[in-house]
Amino acid sequence: MTHTPAHALPHPAARSWLDVDRLNDEADAVLMTSMQRSQDLASGALDLARQLGYEAGEARARMLCGYGHFFLAEYPEALALFEASEAQAARIGASATQTRAINGQAITFVKQGQYGAAMDRHLRCLQLGQATGDRLSQARSLNNIGNLYLDLQEFDTALSYHQDALDLARETGHDLILSSASINAALDSHYLGRFEEALSLNRETLARAQAHGYRQHEFLLRANMAANLLDLNRVAEALVEAECAVRGSEELGDRENLCDALVLLGRAQLALDAAPARATLERAAALADELAVNFRQIQAHEALSGLLEAGGDAPGALRHARLAADLERQALTEVLQRRTQVTATQMKLEQLAHRAEQERLRSAELTSANAALQEVQGQLAHQARHDALTGLVNRAAFEVELQRAVTTTASLGVLFIDLDHFKQVNDTMGHDMGDQLLVQVADRLRRTVREGDLVARQGGDEFTVLLRGVRSHEEAELAAQRLLHALTAPVLLGGREWTVTASIGVTVAPLDGQDVRTLQKNADLAMYHAKQDRHAVRRFHANLSDSALERMELEQALRVALDREEFCLHYQPIVDTATGEVRALEALVRWQHPELGLVPPGRFIPLVESTDLIVPLGEWVLREAARQLATWRQARPALRVSVNVAPRQLAQPEFAGVVRAVLDEFQLDPQALMLEVTEGAVFGGPGGDDHTARVASLGLPLALDDFGTGYSSISRLHRLPAQWLKIDRSLIQDQDAPPPARSSRPIVRALITFAHEAGVQVVAEGVERPEQWRDLREWGCDLIQGYYVSRPCAPADLTWGPWPVPSGQLG
Repeated sequence: MTHTPAHALPHPAARSWLDVDRLNDEADAVLMTSMQRSQDLASGALDLARQLGYEAGEARARMLCGYGHFFLAEYPEALALFEASEAQAARIGASATQTRAINGQAITFVKQGQYGAAMDRHLRCLQLGQATGDRLSQARSLNNIGNLYLDLQEFDTALSYHQDALDLARETGHDLILSSASINAALDSHYLGRFEEALSLNRETLARAQAHGYRQHEFLLRANMAANLLDLNRVAEALVEAECAVRGSEELGDRENLCDALVLLGRAQLALDAAPARATLERAAALADELAVNFRQIQAHEALSGLLEAGGDAPGALRHARLAADLERQALTEVLQRRTQVTATQMKLEQLAHRAEQERLRSAELTSANAALQEVQGQLAHQARHDALTGLVNRAAFEVELQRAVTTTASLGVLFIDLDHFKQVNDTMGHDMGDQLLVQVADRLRRTVREGDLVARQGGDEFTVLLRGVRSHEEAELAAQRLLHALTAPVLLGGREWTVTASIGVTVAPLDGQDVRTLQKNADLAMYHAKQDRHAVRRFHANLSDSALERMELEQALRVALDREEFCLHYQPIVDTATGEVRALEALVRWQHPELGLVPPGRFIPLVESTDLIVPLGEWVLREAARQLATWRQARPALRVSVNVAPRQLAQPEFAGVVRAVLDEFQLDPQALMLEVTEGAVFGGPGGDDHTARVASLGLPLALDDFGTGYSSISRLHRLPAQWLKIDRSLIQDQDAPPPARSSRPIVRALITFAHEAGVQVVAEGVERPEQWRDLREWGCDLIQGYYVSRPCAPADLTWGPWPVPSGQLG
C-alpha cells in the first residue's frame, strides 16, 4: 500500500479512507489485466476520496484513472488527469504518486508526438526517483526512456536502457516492470534483426505474464511473437499467435494492440494464401488509419498493395502503394523531427572488437589473394580497372567507357553522385565504418541501375553513372531519382541504423557536352548545385558555370582580404540575466570590402570554414580580440571576450601553442579569454575531446556554442572542460512558437537544469524580446545575448549598460 503523509489523512474514521486505498490498490492490481475494471475501481476511489477530503487517495485515484484512459488510447483525457494528479501530489508530498503521474504525462506526450516534453518528464521522474531512493520509480523511468529511443529507432540505445530497467526490476522484485522491460528488450532485439533471441525472450515473458494474470501483456506478447515468427518464415505458427492476439485484444478493448495483431494476422494469411487476408488487412488498415499508427499503416497498405496486385487489381494496388510510400516519407520526417527534440545519446562503440574483426577480414583477404596467385595476371588487369574497396570500375576505366559511348552512341546521360554528410560517418564511426558504408552504397547503385548502365567510383564518396540511350534530361532525372530512393533505405553500421542521402548532378549528351571532360565537369557542377539543398537531383544548365566561377572569385577575394587586412571585429555584449550588467563580449569577424562595403558574415563565413583560410583568419581574430581586450581591461579588469574557434582550427596540433603565445604577448590572464567551440568540434569527430583537453590545459575557459543543434550529449556534458553552455538562438526563438509548432520551453529548461548540475553556466543566444529575458531569468539562466540588448558593433560604438532587467509583469 502506498505510504500516505500524515498531514494528508482525512478527519473521518480510518475505515473510510482505508476503503479509498483498498479501491486504489485493486484498480492498480488489475490495470494490466482488465483496463475497464481498473477504470471503474479508480473512479469509485476518486469519488469517495473527494467526499472525504482525502487528498492523497484522490491524487492516486486521478493518476490511476489517467492510466486507464491511456491504455484505452484516450490521450487528452489521460494527460489532464495526470497533470492534475501531479499538482495535487506535489502539494501534499505524495512523491510516489507524483512520480507515476509525471511518468504518465511522459508516455502520453510520446503518443502525441511531443518527444521533447516527454524526455523532460522522463528525466524529472528519474531525478525524483534518485532523490527519494525509489528504485522502482527509477526502473520505470529507465524502461520508458528506452521506449522513447525505440520510437526514435535508436535500437542499441533503447536496449541499453531496457537492460538497466530489467536489472533494477529484478532487484526490486517488481513483476509488472520486469514483464514490461522484458517485452521492450525483446522488441529492441527484433528490430536489431535478432529474431530467435527476441522470440525466446518473448516466450519466457509470456509464461510469467500468464502466471501473474497480465492479460494486456499476454496478448501484446502474442502479437510480438507473431512478428518474430513471420520474420523467421514460420508462418503457420505466426498465424496461431496472431489469431490469439486479435481475440484477446478485442476482449480487452486494447485497440492499438488489436491493430498490430490484425496486420500480423493479415500478413500471415496472405503468406498462406488464405481467403480472409484481404478483409483482415482492410480492417487493419482502417483501424491503423483511425489510430494514426504510422508503422502499422505502412505495413497494412503495403500488404494490401501486394495482395491486390496479385489479384489483378492494378489501380487498387497502386493506390495502396502510394499511401504506403507517403506514410513512409511521413514516418521518416517524424523520426527526424523527434530526434531534433531529444538530446542525442553518445554512441557506444566497441572499437577493439571492431578492429579485431577488421583484422580478421584483412587476414582472410590476404589468404584468398595468396591462394589466387596463379591468376595474378588476370587479377592485376582487374585491379587496374576496378576500385579495390567497392569492386566498381574506377575513374580511369569509366572515362574510357564514356569516351567509347560518346563516339558510338547518339545520346547518353552522366550522373555525378556525392553522398551527403559522409564526413559525419567517418568522423563519428571511424574510417573503417565509412568504408563499409561505401561498399553498401556501391552495391545498391549496382543493383538499381538498368542493365547496360555503368556505375563507377570516382574516389572518396563520389560515384558516377553512365546511362546509355537516354534522350532527355527527364529520362536521366528519372533514373537519378530511382537511385536516390534506393539509397535512402536504412544502413546498419556498428549496430546503428543510418539513413543515407545523396546529391546528384545530371548531364545529357550532346545537349550538355560532346566530350568526356565537358560532360563530367558539367555533371559535377550540377551536383554542386544539388548539394545546396541536399538529397536532391539537379540537371546542368549554363548559368551553373557562372555560380561556380563566382565561388572561386569569392575565395580569391578572401585570400586577398586576409593579406590586405580588410577584416575587422565587431563585439556583442553578453549580460548578466539578473542585473543587466555586461560580463563579457563575443568577438565576431566582419569583412570591410573596399568596394562592396561591410560584407554580411553569411556570405563569406561558410566558405572560409570549408577552406584552409579558416586557420590564418582564426589566428588573426584571436590576436586582434586579445589586443582589444588588453586595452579594455585597463578600465574594466573583470571583462572577458569570447572568440569562436572552428573545428578545423581546434584540430591543428599547434593551436594550443598559438593561444599560449597570444596570451603571453598581451599579458592576459587565461580566464580573460573564452574560446567558443561547437558541439560538432567536440562530439562530432575523433579526437574532439583530446583537442579541447589540450586547450583547456592552458587554463582557458571554454564555451560550448550552438548547443541543441548538433551532437548534443547531456550525458557527456559533465566531462567537458567547459564553463559556459550557449543555447542556440533557434531554441530561444521557439519558446513561444504558436500552434501547431511545439514550444521549446521544456528543452530550454532541461538544458539549464542539466548544465547547472554539471557545474556549467548557461548563456542564451538570440534574445530579442523582454519576455524571453524574463522567462530565462526565472528559469535560472545565467547570461543572455541578442538584439534586445545590442546588435554586434564596432568597439567605438559599444554601449556598456547596464540594461534594465524586465519585470515580472509585461504588457
